Amino acid sequence: MSLPTKNPSIGSEMDDDDLIQIRPGDILKFIQRSLRAVLVFAVLGTLIGVYYAFSKPDDYKAEVTVMPEASAGSAPGMGNLGSLAGLAGLSIDNAASDVIRPDLYPDVLQSIPFALHMLKQPVYSKNYKTVLPLQAYLQRQRQETAFQRLTGNTDNAPVNPQPAPDNLSDPKNYSKALQISPEQEGLAATLTNRITTTYERRTGIVTIEARMPDPVVAATVARLSLEYLTNYITSYRTQKVRNQERFLIQQVEQSRRRYQAAELELESYRDRNRSLYSGLARISEQRLQAEFLLAQNVYNDLSRQLEQAKIRVQEETPVFKMLEPPRIPLRPNGPRRTLFIFAALAAGVVAGLGWTLLTTVWSRFRRQA
Repeated sequence: MSLPTKNPSIGSEMDDDDLIQIRPGDILKFIQRSLRAVLVFAVLGTLIGVYYAFSKPDDYKAEVTVMPEASAGSAPGMGNLGSLAGLAGLSIDNAASDVIRPDLYPDVLQSIPFALHMLKQPVYSKNYKTVLPLQAYLQRQRQETAFQRLTGNTDNAPVNPQPAPDNLSDPKNYSKALQISPEQEGLAATLTNRITTTYERRTGIVTIEARMPDPVVAATVARLSLEYLTNYITSYRTQKVRNQERFLIQQVEQSRRRYQAAELELESYRDRNRSLYSGLARISEQRLQAEFLLAQNVYNDLSRQLEQAKIRVQEETPVFKMLEPPRIPLRPNGPRRTLFIFAALAAGVVAGLGWTLLTTVWSRFRRQA
């Protein structure tokens, strides 16, 4: 019994048809053919990269580092345990429940009220040589063209005044909610993206970083951000005590008037009844004397509480120790123009090789068709 044999010539022909052989000489020829396209695309990519890199404004970074006051209510030796509990979302500090945790500071400087407050603050621009609100500065930056940045002619950049919003959802503000225009929302997002707040849990250090195209504006924004944060924390910590202080001021003023009125009435009664020694006169005088003493005691007690409230305001006011004040940066932090140019050059080389490969495959396909 004989088995069928396979024709070796047929198998070799099929393998030769399916196999694509690439020799080093073919690669060298391909590079030689694509040299012109690679040069053209590389030059084009470099020009695009140079234009893009130098059309981007300089980016200056200013930092301020502070150490907030540690909570006075935390027990000694509980720092590490408190940090672990904070990571788990728990709180073991009941004595300082009115203290904002430092890890929430970044949320304060990412809020819309903070952005709206900052947009109204005046800043001095080194590039524009003038003082203008931060909102007008950001608008001016938005409206600058790449040609103006390349030529350095940014003094005549137009600034459109902020129109009064006429398309609000609640014009009469029946909802008592915050309403902002689309442009304000965009400027607020731009501002908050340029401000970064970090909290180092191990050391308790808070760092506020501001990035702006102008070095003076960057340092000013960092300083204003720190001032807003300290005022916000101070207001939060002392709000309850200050409310009590305002209440006591009103009560002290009322008790002072009652005390003076009771004193005047008592002395007037004594002057009118100086020669009378009847029992009814003595009873009336004792009643007026009791009212006077009561008003006096209330006034003295409220005055003492008011002084204690003023002392508590000072005790509750947090202290921020500045470790590194905001400084005007001397050199830009970005953009990395050299990296952009080399990336554009590499992209041009790859595009040139791809163009040559695509044209070669297309020409072979047309010849076979």
